[in-house]
Amino acid sequence: MQSSEDFELLHLIKAGDKKAFETCFNKHWQLLYALAERILKSEDDAKDVVQMVYISLWGRREQLTITGSLQHYLLQAVRYQSLKRLKEILDSPEHLDRVHDHYLPVLNSIWHKLHESDLFNEIETQLETLPPRTREMFLLSRRQQLSIAEIAQRMGVSEKTVRNQLHIALKTLRHHIAVALIFADLIVC
Repeated sequence: MQSSEDFELLHLIKAGDKKAFETCFNKHWQLLYALAERILKSEDDAKDVVQMVYISLWGRREQLTITGSLQHYLLQAVRYQSLKRLKEILDSPEHLDRVHDHYLPVLNSIWHKLHESDLFNEIETQLETLPPRTREMFLLSRRQQLSIAEIAQRMGVSEKTVRNQLHIALKTLRHHIAVALIFADLIVC
């Protein structure tokens, strides 16, 4: 349910009242930013997402029909945009350095747990299907924890090549592991 203050703010925003829009921004931006930052783990990306949501709100103000809480609507919009941005980051070879540095400790922890499971055998099997250079880059990254720059230097290729090859390896493994997990769930059920 929408508070009377938010209802009035929304009504004024729909009418093009910039002061009401500013009030809405000041009232909700910290909560929205905290959510985006928690999802994205990046202050800059979180600020960008919140800004995009508010730009979209202003741009579509005349067509807005928010029946529930304005705060809930904004939180959902930020959550959606944050997840969309996270997918772009994870799928983009240009951002692989950041993903690599940020998530490597988490991935290594998972890697050690997987080592003791059947899923580890599936990963090993899928690694063998990768082209030799791609597999080598992936293993240098994940098992020896080398940075993209270190891998590029060691293998005598550009960092962009390493990023692209790691992207290909991760995409391939992600697909095959997802299929393996689905079948594992079907067999267990």
